[in-house]
Amino acid sequence: MIVKRNRRPRMIVKRSAQVIGQRKPRLIVRRHPGGVQPPANDRPGRQRDWRFRRRWFVLATACTVLVGVASAGVWAWQSPLVEVSHLKVEGNERMATETIVAKAGLLGENMFTADLATAQKELYRLPLVSSVNIEREWPNTLKIVVKERKAWGTWEQGGVRYTIDREGVVLGTIPPPDDSPVIRSSEPGSRLQGDRVDYQAVDAAAEIYERLPRQLGTTVKEVAFVAGKGVQVTTANGEVALFGDSSSIAYKLAVWAALSQQARTRGISYTTVDLRYGNRPVLQ
Repeated sequence: MIVKRNRRPRMIVKRSAQVIGQRKPRLIVRRHPGGVQPPANDRPGRQRDWRFRRRWFVLATACTVLVGVASAGVWAWQSPLVEVSHLKVEGNERMATETIVAKAGLLGENMFTADLATAQKELYRLPLVSSVNIEREWPNTLKIVVKERKAWGTWEQGGVRYTIDREGVVLGTIPPPDDSPVIRSSEPGSRLQGDRVDYQAVDAAAEIYERLPRQLGTTVKEVAFVAGKGVQVTTANGEVALFGDSSSIAYKLAVWAALSQQARTRGISYTTVDLRYGNRPVLQ
């Protein structure tokens, strides 16, 4: 016999518990250097404000620094602390320090703007100055280093002997070095300190004094500068040679040495040799 049982209808029940395998929705979290912070709706606006303030702060700071530096520069430029109040002079032996200081004209000038080039030009005008250098020594000192001209020989003119340097600048009547060249000039008048004598006579005399003993076996008694003839040399054995200008001194001496040898070989005596015309010497 079939018996039918009354069955209750099934009910679908939704459970709120987590189902195995189901994923939870993730919460989006933005990370920052200061740690993990939850997202905020006004964060971008705050960042823009901070950047704007920072830029203005940096700009204001830079302007303040520039103004300070400019003010300090103006103060230093005009400050009496950088006024030239002391000059050190080195290298002078015959020139007075007071003369060099006065000629330079730098006392009281500003260390930044002092015209050292003009001061050098003025110092070069002093007859005894060969070279000069000026250096700054902060905060208020300038050092002047001079090199004086050195006595080289004697220039005799009008019965007066003047000491000259190798460039022919008259140094005065100070004593010349021992056994130094002597050039006797037939020019009239006198010389002042700082004058320049004939440079060709000086150049010729310097080379003749050096080469003649080796090439002719005798010494120089006198080098003369004769108007219309130029440089004239007298040796210790009485021979006279006319050189004219200072060109080709070595060649003229070689010609003279060859003529002197030939004259001795042939028994020819002479007192004067004219070497002014290069390869056409004349014996007298």
